[in-house]
Amino acid sequence: MKSLRARILWSMMLVMVFSVVVTVGFCSHIVYRMLVDQTKNQLLLQLDKAVSILEGGSPDDLEPSDLTLRFKNHQFNADFYVVDASGIVAAASNEDFIGNPPVLQLSKEYGRDMLQGNKVMYVLQKTEGYTVVLYTPEKILKRMFNEALLLVFASITVSSLILYVIGFLLIWKITRPIVKLKEAVNRYDPYRGLLTVTRVGATEIDELMLTLQSMSGRIRNHHEHQIDFLQNVSHELRTPLMSIQGYANAIKDQVVSQEKGLSIITEESYRLIRMVDRLLELTRLENPELPHEEQPVDLNEMASQASELLSTNAADQGVQITWTKREVIIMVAAEQLFQLLINLLQNAIRYAATEVRISFGTDKEGWFLAVEDDGEGVPAEWQNRIFDRYFKGESGQTGLGLSICRRIAESLQAELKYEASELGGARFSVVKSKIV
Repeated sequence: MKSLRARILWSMMLVMVFSVVVTVGFCSHIVYRMLVDQTKNQLLLQLDKAVSILEGGSPDDLEPSDLTLRFKNHQFNADFYVVDASGIVAAASNEDFIGNPPVLQLSKEYGRDMLQGNKVMYVLQKTEGYTVVLYTPEKILKRMFNEALLLVFASITVSSLILYVIGFLLIWKITRPIVKLKEAVNRYDPYRGLLTVTRVGATEIDELMLTLQSMSGRIRNHHEHQIDFLQNVSHELRTPLMSIQGYANAIKDQVVSQEKGLSIITEESYRLIRMVDRLLELTRLENPELPHEEQPVDLNEMASQASELLSTNAADQGVQITWTKREVIIMVAAEQLFQLLINLLQNAIRYAATEVRISFGTDKEGWFLAVEDDGEGVPAEWQNRIFDRYFKGESGQTGLGLSICRRIAESLQAELKYEASELGGARFSVVKSKIV
């Protein structure tokens, strides 16, 4: 596969070849027309001279040297013959024509004809008792035309080569940083830190380099977060697994009762399942082709179902879930929005003191759904990181909850925001604006 540099150079070469061919074609046409017009003017000028000689003397007074055709860097004599009143050639530059009928049977005062197998340009004028014909072979014009065309072609070719060399050097200079950047990207390893790039002074390329450098930083951060996440998950998974193993051995050694041991093993098994489900949920949300079928949803009914589902958990924490009951119907992917609401409620119940409030509504801009609590809120230094994957607060579990919520909101083409709540804690709101 050809490189970008090679493609640009080949494209530039094809453009230049095409330009040379078209330019030479136009120039050849123009130069030839100019030579034809100049030849015609020269023939007419010498025709007037020949007529003047005849009017002051006889046909024998005409000589080819009297009828000179002058061009730039070229000079030659025009051929002629003079036909008398009887239709016989009385004088001619070619002595073979004298005493014979004219070889050209002409009806126009100017034109082209064939003479002894050669194309000629001619002019004629009838005077009292004579017809004067001046002509010149077109091969003389073609010789001058070829010389002029060769000069034009040479000048255009040299100019094109100079432009090509300049373009080659410019393209080489422009693409050289890209080649270096490609090499740097090929050598890039997240373990080595940021991608090292050097600015070249070209705005677009510098922007590309800075973008790739920024991307390398994000990749490194993602890589570090993955390592932290794997360590956290390993720790979180190891804890219930050790509990299960420990109580299984305790039951075997009859250190604890079967009922107590099995109860703890069951609880820790459920904890493992929840963690694995979270991981599978996040993986599923990363799929860009995940189908979302919108349908009418009553937010009041959804809030009621979610609060009822989590009522036991809320009661255990001494938290009450409240909302203003009113009918608000929107078009949305119901399953995804319900899952998002459940996740936000679980998070709010964990941090609330006594109350979790659900609010929702619509306006001309779209709709919103918010969950807030009366806890301590999110510390200022964490507010820019709470939606990052693998970030876990003091009471967090896997660091995936809010990251999953954000991905669900994005799949709904909505935005998940954080702000301080009037209750004193945190307020997380899902806002969907209408697309105009």
